[in-house]
Amino acid sequence: MDTLNLAQIRAELHESPEYSHKEEKTALIIAKYLEKFSPDDLYTKVGGHGIIAGFKGVREGESLMFRCEMDAVPTERGPEHLCGHDGHMAILLGLASKLSENRDFPGKVWLFFQPAEEVGEGASGMVAELARLRVNFDYAFALHNKPGNKENLIILYKNVYAAASVGLELRFSGSASHAAYPEQAENPTFTILDTVEEIKRINSNKSLFSNFVLGTVVNVTIGEANYGVTPGSGTLRVTLRAYDEMDLNLFCKKIEMFARKRSEKTSLNLEITHHDRFPATINNAFACNMVIEAAEKLGMELVYSSLPERGSEDFAHFASISKANFFDVGNGFEGDDIHREGYKFNDSILESSVKLYSTIIYK
Repeated sequence: MDTLNLAQIRAELHESPEYSHKEEKTALIIAKYLEKFSPDDLYTKVGGHGIIAGFKGVREGESLMFRCEMDAVPTERGPEHLCGHDGHMAILLGLASKLSENRDFPGKVWLFFQPAEEVGEGASGMVAELARLRVNFDYAFALHNKPGNKENLIILYKNVYAAASVGLELRFSGSASHAAYPEQAENPTFTILDTVEEIKRINSNKSLFSNFVLGTVVNVTIGEANYGVTPGSGTLRVTLRAYDEMDLNLFCKKIEMFARKRSEKTSLNLEITHHDRFPATINNAFACNMVIEAAEKLGMELVYSSLPERGSEDFAHFASISKANFFDVGNGFEGDDIHREGYKFNDSILESSVKLYSTIIYK
């Protein structure tokens, strides 16, 4: 641990950002370090480019899993590590070094380097392979750096950590016409605008749902860039979010029913597809207490968030098969929020995060 430069490892990973499902170079870097730490089990290409390393302790006990993400954020300039996944990977490699040096812990520790988190597909892909690999765990943990909060502040979440979400793509098709004779067209423009207004109306009607919901229009395309043609097709893309899965399903149903009725009324065909589905990430009280005990032992400051995260996390798939806890670590006040151009990972949280994870393990 003393000879492992985590900031240097993060910088190395930072220079090789890759999109979801394309984390080939990233996986090679991770495997290069893990092989030095001689894990009892090392599986590659799990759920894509995912990697699992297992370290067995000298005493009997429950199995713990710690997870990080491998993919980078898509931008106009290409993939960039604007979420801190490079730092999260460095933390787990630091933990691997610690486990390699000292096996005096109970049970078994699994380290999951997960691909395709940004599109919500990596965790489910890894879970699907666990039975074949004979990998199982009683507890699962993950952290995320959180800009705009005091450096190394541990931020806990009761029950829900992150919202469930789904992307809806609504494709409306009719028929075009000469722009001089718009009455001859089956034009989706006003049906799409009406659907956008319905999403806005639902957002403002808090009585329809049990908890927070949010519909965000992310893309609209109507017709072509041609001043002589009335549009005959269009697409509306919207992301729906909710803290409660039933609320999310209800929100989807309301939007779909509204769009179908409007399409029938205006003689349009409608095709609806779902994308990037994330379940809600639910924390377990016992796992949360393990984080609290470790943080208090290290003298780290703890706070509870007043609200869950609006963003989504596919760690939910791991939480569904174990007692899980997802928490945040304050990233300090320098730089912008995650996924923004001015974001900057704070290297000072690397070592402290490894110590926190280690304290959970070594009892």
